[in-house]
Amino acid sequence: MGKKIGISYWGFCQQFEDCNIANTPDGLRYGRPILVDELLKRKHKVTALQKRREPTPYPGLLYDDEGYPDLDILFVEWRWATWKNSGPRALESDLQRQTELLDYYHGKIPVIALDTDLQITAEDEKRWPEMIVADPCLDPITLTKKRYRLTWWSDFSEFFDPAEGSVMYGYIGNNYSREKQFLKYYAAVSQSFRSVGIQTTVYGNWMLHSPERPHPREIIQNYPNVAFVDRVGFCESMKVLNRFICTTHISKEDYSRRGNVTMRFFEALACNVPALVPANFYAANILGKNWMVASTADVFDKVFYLMKLSKEERKDVIDEQRYNFRKYHDFHVANTVDFIESFI
Repeated sequence: MGKKIGISYWGFCQQFEDCNIANTPDGLRYGRPILVDELLKRKHKVTALQKRREPTPYPGLLYDDEGYPDLDILFVEWRWATWKNSGPRALESDLQRQTELLDYYHGKIPVIALDTDLQITAEDEKRWPEMIVADPCLDPITLTKKRYRLTWWSDFSEFFDPAEGSVMYGYIGNNYSREKQFLKYYAAVSQSFRSVGIQTTVYGNWMLHSPERPHPREIIQNYPNVAFVDRVGFCESMKVLNRFICTTHISKEDYSRRGNVTMRFFEALACNVPALVPANFYAANILGKNWMVASTADVFDKVFYLMKLSKEERKDVIDEQRYNFRKYHDFHVANTVDFIESFI
């Protein structure tokens, strides 16, 4: 019998073809509708408890951004204090609403908090001691209590067929705490790529001025051979990703050390584009040992090799990566829903 499941997220839940709004930092744009679909398929009643940001309601999903409906379990994508959502001039309501939800439901029903960006503090754990804390790392962190490993998920559907004839090596993602890896695996090789007709291209918030990031002028000066393109809607960004020769999965240092297999891995597989994994990543062989890179020279050699492949040969590479990925861990969305149901 289906249960009443509340979800708290600050982002969008949309079908892929409808994801056309840019300037929306939302790491779970890919996985969230997949999760909701699986919950609905199992006959659960699912209510979104934050302010709805998607222009039209997601099919089958209920919304309640002010009340406290009767629930069997609450699943929270963790939000934390930022310059946008905290202080007397807060522009966004996600943190306040999350706190209200936790205060209301804690101790009454199971509450699962997925620490999406490793931002839950020891103080948070002490404030809500019965909260079930999970994080998406293969090696979860430990603060004051045991954490569960709840990795990101996919249904492993494919958006596009493999492309061929690309001249772009690129990265789709925002500019947050990835400076060293970006320099090593993108910027440092960009001039060499240009000499063989490959353009290093980056899509994201890199050209948007913010107190959280270096000024765009500084970025342009530091990386003269990299083309920075404004952010685009999620659907369009995946079309761009599909046209890359390949991408390299750079991460924050904590993510690399703990093995946070981010949504970028799933998006590349869905777009049928090969990917490279830095050797310092916790699970560097997750796509197969042939696709690990430890230096800018490694990146050059593997991208140059991939550039010369036919569409059919590229498909073989991607199928190999998908096989190794699924063999490493069960990333299927069914495993995620099993996890949530186990606490009801």
